Amino acid sequence: MSGAPTTPTAAVPVLPVSDLVRAVAWYERIGFVVQATFDGYAILAFDGTELHLAEFDDLPGPQQTWSGAYLRVVDADAVFARWTAMGAPTIAVPADQPYGIREFATEDLDGNLWRVGAPLAADEPDLPAEPAPTPKPTAPPPLSTEDRADGGPGTSDAQWFAIVSGDGHCAGCGLAPGELHERALGAEVRDLAHAFGEDLLAADDEAVRRRPAPETWSPLEYGVHVRDMLAVFAERIVRMMAEHDPELGWWDHEAAIADGMANESDVSAVADDLGRNAAKLSEALRMVGDDDWSRTGTRRGTERFTIELAARFALHETVHHRADGARALLNG
Repeated sequence: MSGAPTTPTAAVPVLPVSDLVRAVAWYERIGFVVQATFDGYAILAFDGTELHLAEFDDLPGPQQTWSGAYLRVVDADAVFARWTAMGAPTIAVPADQPYGIREFATEDLDGNLWRVGAPLAADEPDLPAEPAPTPKPTAPPPLSTEDRADGGPGTSDAQWFAIVSGDGHCAGCGLAPGELHERALGAEVRDLAHAFGEDLLAADDEAVRRRPAPETWSPLEYGVHVRDMLAVFAERIVRMMAEHDPELGWWDHEAAIADGMANESDVSAVADDLGRNAAKLSEALRMVGDDDWSRTGTRRGTERFTIELAARFALHETVHHRADGARALLNG
């Protein structure tokens, strides 16, 4: 029929959220893709389905929401494994239901309930073999403890690279940077940088600028450092994607804090820039293809980053210095 619509009819859930940036970062982490964002509204997609998020200032809280959505998928177990690996809570594990669906349940950060189900097949197909794990990048040779990394005062390059390229936890912040799948790193950095900005905004203006000791940065100085680090690493990742093993240069992060101007910064501007720079880094990582995570760049002629290592480095910096800022507030 002439003029007939070409798009099939579909119902699209619109879920309420209290913080759109935080909510979008969470949904990106579990595999949703942002299609469009507006003031207080976002459109996302997952395997051909569409989801809308609407921001409200007066939500009753995650324990009191009545909103939710049902998602039909081909393989509920595969989606469950992926979402839980990315941090989605388990409300109900996958189970065969009497109405012919294998189903699990979870919820987002605002308590919106998700039930995810797949039709039960008469004969279950063989599951594909687990993909080989992505090789971990190799840390550079140990350097002098006098030679600091981009990571802040008191940490040597050898220590910092060992943390982000290994399988253990950082003793200072508790993060295990190697555990998160590389595809989740950008959204995780966005979520945590936003939370760091909220920490700074919630603190007393005098306390946020106070150094607990002369050699220890103030919470605001840690925030400025992370703000600048995110911009530096976003630019490095873009260059590694565009060039063959570029020389990344050296950023003197301590000199940027030592002049004292960081502590004169406007707190709300720093918080905004934390979110903005984290979004730039997240967007750069979204452009990384499956075969591009091992692309390299060289710093000072001897230290070699891969894109994956740079992303894990940025994540650890964000988590570690947010913890440093919290300790500085307690001890200031």
